[in-house]
Parts: sequence; structure tokens; C-alpha cells
Amino acid sequence: MTITIRKLSANMIQKIAAGEVIERPASVVKELLENALDAEAKRVVVEIEDGGRTAIGVHDDGQGMSRADVEMCVERHATSKMSAPSNLFGIASLGFRGEALSSIGAVARLTIESRLRGEEEGSRIVVEGGLRREFGPIGRDVGTGIQVRSLFYNTPARRKFLRHVDTETRYTTQVVSHLAAAYPQVAFRLTHGDRAIFDLPSAQRRERAADMLGIDGDSLLEVSGKGAEDNCRVEGLISPPADCRRTRTKQFHIVRQRPTMSRSLNSAVYAGYGGLLPHGTHPRFVLWLDLDPRQVDVNVHPTKREVRFAHERQVRQVIQDAVRSALDVPEAVSFTRATPVSGSSAGTEASAFSSFGGVAEDSGIGSTPTWEIRSEESEIYAAELSSQMSLTLLAPSTPKVQSVSDDEEGHRALGDLEQTDRFWQIHDRYILASIPDGLLVVDQHVAHERIRFEEVIDALADEAGAGQQLLMPLTVDVNPVEMEVFRSSQGHFRHLGFEVREFGPTSLIVEAIPPELRNWSEGDLFFQILSDLIDELDVRSEDREAMAATMACHTSIRAGTRLDRQEMATLIHRLLDAREPFVCPHGRPILVKLDLGELDRLFGRT
Repeated sequence: MTITIRKLSANMIQKIAAGEVIERPASVVKELLENALDAEAKRVVVEIEDGGRTAIGVHDDGQGMSRADVEMCVERHATSKMSAPSNLFGIASLGFRGEALSSIGAVARLTIESRLRGEEEGSRIVVEGGLRREFGPIGRDVGTGIQVRSLFYNTPARRKFLRHVDTETRYTTQVVSHLAAAYPQVAFRLTHGDRAIFDLPSAQRRERAADMLGIDGDSLLEVSGKGAEDNCRVEGLISPPADCRRTRTKQFHIVRQRPTMSRSLNSAVYAGYGGLLPHGTHPRFVLWLDLDPRQVDVNVHPTKREVRFAHERQVRQVIQDAVRSALDVPEAVSFTRATPVSGSSAGTEASAFSSFGGVAEDSGIGSTPTWEIRSEESEIYAAELSSQMSLTLLAPSTPKVQSVSDDEEGHRALGDLEQTDRFWQIHDRYILASIPDGLLVVDQHVAHERIRFEEVIDALADEAGAGQQLLMPLTVDVNPVEMEVFRSSQGHFRHLGFEVREFGPTSLIVEAIPPELRNWSEGDLFFQILSDLIDELDVRSEDREAMAATMACHTSIRAGTRLDRQEMATLIHRLLDAREPFVCPHGRPILVKLDLGELDRLFGRT
């Protein structure tokens, strides 16, 4: 009998399990920090080198471990935080599975040194690739110090897929920032090589929230609320509507001292702001949610990033009511944003195109929105979602509409587009072009975004461009993650014409900007670019492409910008010269074709 199914070796099982827990250096830092905080540390120091590839160190002044515990902690499923299945229904610690140290030791060179309070000497253990190399007594202070070297040295496939040093550093900074928001009473220090990314002393909640959100503590609004049966409490600090930003990067949900990601909780916050939230902006907040541990499940994700609530609707309502109360929003109605009514762009279009910047546009900053009233029930999820538009044709059936792609038919459509000079603009958003076999619809924003993306890519390959000096240099406050992104992309900013320098650990001074950024809005646009760059770096492997995509988005014409016939023709012809005229940098289609035969069919022509 042929046997093809075999039991994996213990070493292989351990490596596979490690892959579920340890994704990147930031995962290691998260697990080790959670252990330090569970040990009641008052100060933790995180040291990384080469983005965490070469070395990671986490040192704390917590309770420490005994000699027996140091020996046992590197074994799989060994934990001091759980002893019976019933404990799963009342988890009160950050860690509980007993997998972290074993998983780290399976894919790195792990050294643990610890001394328990009250004992005269500490213990040291070394594990490499899942095998114990050393174990014995040492002299050291109370607390625990852990060194992780050569991460993924024995799993080259995993090491190969690590991102750039700056990107991995940013992920680690985000992890430490979220835990620092959850534990303001603990001092945190994070260094990369010989450079300190941040050094936060222990503080009160308001002081720590101000550091994390980049807002003066006196400006933050206090949030407080509880459920009807006092089984759910929320406390927090939120930004007033005037201090909301165009990015979601400064939003912290802390559930029973655990940083989490939750779209549901986010929607409740947005619903609480309602119509007070300026169009296109997002609130900054730190919310601490406390509830019966039996009402929340933290064991739903391998990395414990998400939680599940037994009574999610009730939790959302408590948050929404608390935010609304802090902002003094009436309870009878809730407001949601409608599409802003923008003024005519007449008079600004003559200078719409420039040699580098392309089309100037109104970013919406300072525009006056209109509002519509919705019921409180429908607001719960609607507040965070973008408004959706549907098209209904007064015909027996809808037409077959297809995106124009990079194939023979697509290039034929581009050839037809090049020959026509018949353009119309509808809703100040789309350009219609008549071609021999139908109609082409061009999204003006994504078309110009593709043009600008390729221009910025080329500009980043050339020598640094000259910037436009500001009459009054502007100071921009940033958090540690944003500062780290700026440092990693400083060369790209300089190439595009920005002159920016650091001014202390949490501030940047902007002295010059690219000439195409006409709508400067006192620094808000630079902050938007920096914040959006963080999101782009998460999805792109090339930091140059991330910068180009970010700048393209902020220097392209928007929906709602009126163009005259010459500007439409110029935009179309520049699109035809693009290297990739079919999709924007984010993958959205630029052109859609409606065949003439489809139009004939809709109107009953044979």
C-alpha cells in the first residue's frame, strides 16, 4: 500500500504555527510589548535595527520571571494567563495563547533574560530555530529583557517578502503608538539604530491622547457614557469638528486596554458627529471602552487585531450617544453630509494647466456644504460610508457598458478618440467624446491623475525641482508615525520642490512648496499629502510610486471642476500620450465605452 500522507515533524509544525503569529518585525514587537504590559511594567524600551530584520530588543521593569518560568516560557502553549477552558470567556490580559515566544524562537535567534522581584539572581535562555542553546543564571535588574536577532533567518521565503526598512519601521511605530495610547500610565521609548523615534513619559489620559493625536490637550473634548445596565462604559477624548483632518490615521479604539480595529465602532463615532463633521474630513480620537469580559471575544483573529461583541448594537449606541453628548448634538435628529455645492470655477480655468502641475482645482477646504436630515436609525452605518450614485435609464433594459482596456479594441478606441474634437462635459465630472462606433466617457479626475502620476514619477527621477518659497514658514505638528514617514520620504519631498525640516520631535517647518500646489490652505494640504502617503505605502512596494500616487491625487482636477472645450481637448490629448492611459494609479478605469449598437437597441432601432 502506498502512503503519501505523512505527519509533519515537530520543527515544521512549529514553523508553520509561527507564520500565523509572526508576520513581520512589528508582530514581534507587539507580542513582546503585550507580555511586558501584562507583567505590569511601568517603563518599556523598544530598540530595533534595520527595520527589525537585524535586531529587536524589548526591555521592561515589570515583575520578571523565575528560573522555572524562563525555562518554560519558550515552550508551545505555555502561559501563566490561562488554566481552564472557561478562562476564554473572561480574558483580562493582552496575551493568553502561550504561542508568542515559542513562535519567535522558531524563526529567529531569541535571547531572554529575566529576574523575578525578590530573587537574588536572574536567568538567561537562548533559543535558535526552535532549539535551546543556553540556559543558566545571570546577574541583572528586576524585569525582563528580550533580544530577537536575524528574524526569519531559517525561513528565507518569509524574509524575502519583508518590505523596505522604512516601511517595516513605520509598522513597528504604529504598533507601539497604539499600545502607548492604550496605556498612558506607562512610559514608552522607541529607537531605530541610534535615533529615537519617540520617548513618551508616563502621563494622564488627556496628555497621552494629545501626544498621539497631535492636538493641544486643552482643545480635546471629553467623551463619557454608559449602557442602561451599566454593563458597557466608554470614555475618551475627541477632536472638535474644526480640528478634524482628511485622514483616518489618528483614530484609536481601546477595548479593555486592548488596541483594536473595528469598522462598527468607527461608524458609531461618525454617527455621533453627524452633520458637525466637515465634508471630506475625519475625526481624531482615543476611545477607551470597558465592558464585561464575557461580552467580548478577543480570540477571533490569530494576531488578536479584532474583537467581537455579544451585543454590538448596544455598544455602538453607547459610543454614538457619548460622542453626540460631548459635541452637544440634538438627539432628535442626526445629520449626514451631502455633496457640497461648489461655486462656479469660471475665471480660474484659464490657468488650469501648467507645465508641471496640470489642472488647478478647489480642494474643498473652506467650501460651504449643504446638509440633509436622516433618521437616527439609518445614520448608524451611513455616516462613514461614501455616498453612492445609481443611474436609471428610461428604457426597457440597461445598456452594456464596458471599460476600455489595454487590448486591440481598446487601442482602436484610443485611435478614434485622437481623431475627434467633439467633447462635452456633464455634471462637471465626466467628459463625453463622440467616436464612429459609439460614445466614450472619460472620468476627468482619474484621467488627470494618471497623467500627473507619470509626470511625478519622471520628476522624481530627475534633479530636485525648485520650490516656491513661502512668505511665512509654517509649522506642522505630526505624530511619531507621520514623522517616520517624512524621514523615510524626505528625499522625494525635496525632489518635488518641498523644503521641509524637522523642528523638534513632533513638528516640521515647511519653508517652500511645489509651484503646482496653489491651494496651500495654510499647511493643511501638506498634512494631507503626508497622511495619504502613509496609506499608499501600505499597498505599494515602491516608495517612489507611493509618493507619485499621493501627489497625483492632490494635484489633479476633481469632480466638480468645470472645463471649457479647449481644456477638455488638452486633457484628452495628454491622456493619449500617457504610458498607461487605461487605468488610474489606484486601478480604477479611466474610459468607458457605450457602443452605438447598444444605443440603437435601447431606442428600438434595428
